[in-house]
Amino acid sequence: MLHSSVQAAASAAVEPPWKKMKPNPSPPSFLSLPDVIILNCLARVSKSYYPILSLVSKSFRSLILSIELNHARFHHKTQESLFSICLQLPDRPLPSWFTLWIQPDQIEKKKATLVQVPSSYASREPLFLRRVGSDIYALRQRYPPSQVMLVRHNENVLWSNAPSMTVARVNPVACVLHGKIYVFGGCKANESAESWGEVLDIKARTWEPLPDPGDELRFSSVIRKIEITQGKLYVRSNEEKDSVYDPKTRKWKATPKAREGDSRCMVGNIYYACRAKSCMWYDKECNKWKQVKGLSSFNKNYRSGLIETVNYCGKLLIMWDKLAQPRLRRNCQEKTICCALVALEKRQNGQVWGKVEWSNGVLTVPSSYVFLRSSVIRT
Repeated sequence: MLHSSVQAAASAAVEPPWKKMKPNPSPPSFLSLPDVIILNCLARVSKSYYPILSLVSKSFRSLILSIELNHARFHHKTQESLFSICLQLPDRPLPSWFTLWIQPDQIEKKKATLVQVPSSYASREPLFLRRVGSDIYALRQRYPPSQVMLVRHNENVLWSNAPSMTVARVNPVACVLHGKIYVFGGCKANESAESWGEVLDIKARTWEPLPDPGDELRFSSVIRKIEITQGKLYVRSNEEKDSVYDPKTRKWKATPKAREGDSRCMVGNIYYACRAKSCMWYDKECNKWKQVKGLSSFNKNYRSGLIETVNYCGKLLIMWDKLAQPRLRRNCQEKTICCALVALEKRQNGQVWGKVEWSNGVLTVPSSYVFLRSSVIRT
């Protein structure tokens, strides 16, 4: 008895300490937090990280794609500008939207790519926005066609319905002139000749059809944009002709197309024009176009397929295309869409200097693709 007791005591004495320790509970996971806390955290993170964060789990991806995250970003004033383009690809019956994703934390240089909508970076097609005073009006740019127009105050995240359009539209274009909203296209050219264009009187909250521009100018393709010059509305399309509407005389007429390979936009209070091998700015003091300095290396790359130049976050975003395999030329079946972001600075001597922050190919597409429209919105 005594011998067995000694053996038991000895075995107890040499028992490893870890056997006596109780296992510690695993630390709480970030995903175990309430959704509202996770959303508030995500709202403070740049959207450029969302494609990476969406790989964490299905529930995390669901939160990133949710409308509640957009509301949280609006509340915390952390919205960011997104640049999107609409393309007609030959193998798809409907237009496709792509959003520019500038990948974060690249050590050597920034890299950007166009990702198709919807994605974890851009969960839905951009709205077509126009501002009138403190109100923002929106048109949807996706199928099916709709008569709905949305409106919200610029300090309110929730949308409400504005007066419905008289015709269901998809991918229409709109502009604001003298407190009225003019809407064009988005319906078949022969579907409703009298309502191909219409105008909303905001005070009266009523729509009025515009005069029929006629078969020749009633474009059936997606309209690229509307330019307002001297009180007239210039309708820019992908067809052989453009048109202009004069609200005073209520008459349409054909107008020459904009110069090919010449894309213009305003950054700050300065107009910029990009061409195949130059980037210019307009000096209002002497009424002359002048060269942007510092871009000699960038301008050596011949941008014959210039697509678009836009104001992106106070910088110049230039988009062009080129053959994916230049040596093949006639037999090349693909093109590469390229982008460059140029920071601008007007110096004390009156000259404007540019610095290319990044430049690279962002998407490869069939050579027969058609560029339809671009959009920059905050979300």
